[in-house]
Amino acid sequence: MSDFRDVTGKVAIVTGAARGIGKGIAETLAAEGMKVVVADILDLVHDTAKEIATKYPGSEAYAVQLDVSDEQAVKGMVEGAVAKWGKLDVMANNAGMHMHTGKVWETKEEQLDRVLAVNFKGMFFGCKYAALQMVKQKSGSIVNTGSFFGKVGHPDSATYGASKAAVHTMTQALAMELAEYNVNANALCPGLAASEMHWGFVEADAKKYGITFDEMKERELDEIPLHRYGYGKDLAGAIMWLATPSGEYITGQLINVNGGLDFT
Repeated sequence: MSDFRDVTGKVAIVTGAARGIGKGIAETLAAEGMKVVVADILDLVHDTAKEIATKYPGSEAYAVQLDVSDEQAVKGMVEGAVAKWGKLDVMANNAGMHMHTGKVWETKEEQLDRVLAVNFKGMFFGCKYAALQMVKQKSGSIVNTGSFFGKVGHPDSATYGASKAAVHTMTQALAMELAEYNVNANALCPGLAASEMHWGFVEADAKKYGITFDEMKERELDEIPLHRYGYGKDLAGAIMWLATPSGEYITGQLINVNGGLDFT
């Protein structure tokens, strides 16, 4: 079989992978024959990695518990994967957070610092240490989880949106820097995802409009042409494409994976 779309034996790190979208990404990559580092700040990451390793033994999945805003921890994670498997083919920088910071004039400095530390610096460090390895290999794919909130401003979400906009422009700069080394860098922009983070948005909006959680979900689904939320497998499909010869000519792009919710 041609390697045009084959990811068997490739090595991936997925951050923010203890649950939700990240877990779905890690599970899907493992199911397709990739070796996977499952990384997250939550203790749950150990159970998630065991679950994936048991279900897909060829993945040799293992957990790394870390805060991605800790540069040395990210460095150690990447170096550990390379020491174990000899290479790094995919860096999926997915870890992120959201907190309700309110309007710009209501936002506290400590809130701003924490969101930017995780959503931007965390991805920056992942890109930095993955790039150092991939430049040596002269191969690899870096995929950052962006957001349509990082393309167009939304009220009461300036901090989160700014952090994702920073990820977008950093990704494009990185793509140009890595091009001569045969490494691509792209950002995926999910829309409304079936994740713990998004359910927090739904709960807040339901309270704001005086409706139930399920009624708010139905309102959202009516806005999505494919009428369903996004899952980790949806992002994993794009990640695998970008990591094979079938997607190697794609770099520096902000790729919508959102069921048709947004076309910007």
